[in-house]
Amino acid sequence: MLFGWGDGSYGQLGSGEEGASQPVPLRRALPAVGGQEVVLVACGERHTLLLLADGSLASCGDNAQGQLGRKLPAGRQRKFRPSRFFPEPIQALEAQTIISISCGKEHSLAISSQGKVFSWGAGGFGQLGTGNLKDSSTPKKIDSLSMYNVIQVACGHYHSIALTKDGRLFSWGQNSHGQLGLGKEVSSQATPCNISSLAGIPLAQVAAGGSHSFVLSHSGVVYGWGRNNVHQLGLSQKTSKAEQIFKPYSIGALRNLEVTYISCGDEHTAVLTKSGSVFTFGDDSAGQLGHNSSKTGPQKIDEIDDPVSHISCGSYHTLCVSESGQLWSFGRGLLQQAESSALESRQEERKCIDLNALLAPNELLGVKVFAGAFVNFVNIFQASACANAATSLEVLPRISQLDRGLIEKWKSAEIGSEAQQNAKREIEEIFSSPPCLTASFLQTRSDVSMDCYIPVNLQETREVLNELTEKDWIAEQICSSLLNHLFPALPRSSRHQEALAIFLLVPECCVALGAHRIPSLALQFAEAVTGLSKSSSNILENYWSLLPRPFLEQIVQMLKTYVSSMLPCYNLYPKEKPWIDTLKVLKMLYKVNMKAKSRLQTSTFCIDEITQKINLQEDFWRWKLCDNIPEEERLISFCRFPFIYNVPTKREILYYGSFVVQEDLKCKASLEWLVNWGLRNSDLPERPTFTLKVRRHFLLEDTWHKLSILEDTYLKKQLLVQFENEMSSYGGTGYLVEFFSEVFEKVVQPEYGMFMYPKPTSPMWFPPKPSVEKNKYFLFGILCGLSIANQITAYLPFPLAVFKKLLNKKPTLSDVKELSPVLGRSLQTVLECELDDLEDRFQLCYSISWDSMDVDLIENGISTAVNNANKKDFVDKYVDYIFNKSVDDVFSEFRRGFYKVLDEQLVGIFEPEQLMEVAIGNANYDWDMYERNAEYRDIYSSTHPTIKMFWEVFHELSLEDKKRFLVFVVGNDRIPVKGMKFWKITISPCVLTSEDHMPEARTCWHHLLLPIYSTKQKLEEKLLQAISSNRGFGRFAPRV
Repeated sequence: MLFGWGDGSYGQLGSGEEGASQPVPLRRALPAVGGQEVVLVACGERHTLLLLADGSLASCGDNAQGQLGRKLPAGRQRKFRPSRFFPEPIQALEAQTIISISCGKEHSLAISSQGKVFSWGAGGFGQLGTGNLKDSSTPKKIDSLSMYNVIQVACGHYHSIALTKDGRLFSWGQNSHGQLGLGKEVSSQATPCNISSLAGIPLAQVAAGGSHSFVLSHSGVVYGWGRNNVHQLGLSQKTSKAEQIFKPYSIGALRNLEVTYISCGDEHTAVLTKSGSVFTFGDDSAGQLGHNSSKTGPQKIDEIDDPVSHISCGSYHTLCVSESGQLWSFGRGLLQQAESSALESRQEERKCIDLNALLAPNELLGVKVFAGAFVNFVNIFQASACANAATSLEVLPRISQLDRGLIEKWKSAEIGSEAQQNAKREIEEIFSSPPCLTASFLQTRSDVSMDCYIPVNLQETREVLNELTEKDWIAEQICSSLLNHLFPALPRSSRHQEALAIFLLVPECCVALGAHRIPSLALQFAEAVTGLSKSSSNILENYWSLLPRPFLEQIVQMLKTYVSSMLPCYNLYPKEKPWIDTLKVLKMLYKVNMKAKSRLQTSTFCIDEITQKINLQEDFWRWKLCDNIPEEERLISFCRFPFIYNVPTKREILYYGSFVVQEDLKCKASLEWLVNWGLRNSDLPERPTFTLKVRRHFLLEDTWHKLSILEDTYLKKQLLVQFENEMSSYGGTGYLVEFFSEVFEKVVQPEYGMFMYPKPTSPMWFPPKPSVEKNKYFLFGILCGLSIANQITAYLPFPLAVFKKLLNKKPTLSDVKELSPVLGRSLQTVLECELDDLEDRFQLCYSISWDSMDVDLIENGISTAVNNANKKDFVDKYVDYIFNKSVDDVFSEFRRGFYKVLDEQLVGIFEPEQLMEVAIGNANYDWDMYERNAEYRDIYSSTHPTIKMFWEVFHELSLEDKKRFLVFVVGNDRIPVKGMKFWKITISPCVLTSEDHMPEARTCWHHLLLPIYSTKQKLEEKLLQAISSNRGFGRFAPRV
């Protein structure tokens, strides 16, 4: 039952009266429209539209601009009361079934059941959308929207907004205050124009005020734009002080309120939340906000105790109806004439009407309210008419989205049937539209912050897509929709989080469609991601950082599948264009993963088969030469994306880089020799290798001296070591292993004084106050660089922080835990403590003790206590002091020496953990593999009794004794990057010895000389003696 009240002087009340101060039933109006029930009402400033249950439309009120959509009888437009004081059908729309309506100040819009929009009335600002600025008294279809299915419209004074079934948003009309959301460049728009800045967001409602506009997303996020002179957009002062907002803004103050409906007045706004609360903001000159707060942001109307079910804003008043049937009104009295502006004097009126009193007991089923400038309507749905009421109380029409009913309907459609054709159209509509697809899998936001959650339910997405793609024709239709429509429509430059959620759903779609479709889909996905603006890319990367591990890994695997499928084309189509986007996205994912909470293993990004399909040396040279080649002419080089290489491959690239330099120097020397020979010049060229000649008993002294007088070019040459008075082959790897192992062993001793050890079992670190000259750290850096460049794995008790700093990565609290576990745990405890008495409990200040020194982390730090407010800053400064400030000088020298030998760009392909493994090896022992790889000489074989006893004894040794054995036989106990399968021990009988002799080792050749023993006990005894008291170095080097 429809009731109305307010000013009816222009006939807009539709009751035949010029006004009513209380709700009056419009029974007299209904016969004029065939007695049909009214389901919707829309109010302009002085005219009203009534949508009837059969889809016909009636109008009443002022028709000065043709806003009634019909012509009044000649000569009677002002005097003949029945013609405009009672609703009459709009005959021009009789052939249409209307489903929704809206009124501006003097124009009207209607949507037909086919999704077409008709407009009429004032058109001076283009608000009719017909392409001209003319008024029209006859409804005309907006042709530019004909290709779309429009489901909602909203009118401001002189502008209009429309939402389509596939989630597009259009606006047209006046833009003097930015109300179209199209930017400052547009003054008015005579045809509908897409609001591209909101593309991709699944919208649930559109609303318009006098000169401001709003949309509500399915997630409950509110976006507003347009006039903001009295804060009617609800933006905080920090967000914007501008009186005109030309692009949609997310309204932060409403973000966590779970808004379900928006209504706009002339210069104020009201929102309804899921809990039934009402918040208002904007102009309060007539008390229309319903509260007495002086704050400018959204404020709750506390006067209404019951949950509110519906709201509507008039020009200067607000209506709220509670679930119990109480109708509240706030603002200007409705019988006050338009000419008596509420701005002249605040004539606030607050009223509450019990709508139950208008009906028989227990008849109230639901209520909808409609507010105009000076008139109101309330549609009361009675229990006795519950069937019609259910239809009339439905929620707003929504954009297309998946639901269980659609899924079952598609699955049951028979091939070739009309049902299948309809299903194909529905599939295309949803899977071609980013907002529709996103809306299909949105998850509830209850108790979850918008800044740290994934807005779509990816598990549900995966299950539904797997279910749908069991049908081949559905999979094919989805694939076609993605490739032809969805990918081109993906939002590329949105600053709104909701719009980018589609990029989480697309990989799920691609993978569900099957491996044979992944390459083409993955490429399109990668091109879309690399085309994102900086702000959009940041949002997507934040989403990725929050993804559970299985969903992040699936994106990685999808992109790797594309790269793997292209490997056969590495030489056929070497240009980087077909590859570059996919590799760039993998690089983005790799960087995100390094910072993410649920990190994937770095090996997840590796494509192990890549080294079998491409020439690694060619890839290296493509990389090195690419800087001098125009981008469009560059050849693909995976060295630019080293994360796809595993550690052994990266190691080979590093070694090849050093080898290239060494061979280049050798070639130059050979060429110089040939030139000199041709010119009969007796001058000899520089040796192409760098021979380091040292004395065993003065090993460190000679090493420091020789390195300090070298020219830089020598450091790039192949290193040979000669021990004085020994006839060595110089270039044997064993001699290099021996040299580096012995030098490093001496240098790292605490008594030598180069490094500090926080605890005896801790890794070593650089001292704040070194006891040796600073230059030695530079020379030690050179030694470490030479070790790596010459493919020597030599153990140094460095922590991971050293390799982080070499790669310009910041050490963290986890590095403190490695260096000093007790200190690290203590700092972690401080960070995790939430007690109010933290300051008294820990009694910490910004003054610390490190390496027996007291240090202030800030000026006068001893007077600054650590509390809950500054504890993170304290820990950050503590970590920074240990790893940076305290060692700046000495570490800079070490780093300078390190990169005197090695190419920093080449070293940069490693992660810190990987560089550490290359430099000092790992402890991934495989003792069975070690036995299987063994080689035997002379009388020994795997079945020889002594060999059998040896391996039995070896496998029974403790881990520490096994490591001592490796030191005895190899020179250190670390395993090279390639693993133990590339380590081969050679075992020979020790001739002319008895079983009273201990085993001996030739470390240079990884060679064990094992006497023949008669018993297992004897062998064990002698082996333990050997590894406990002997080293194999230098024992078999012949003297000169």
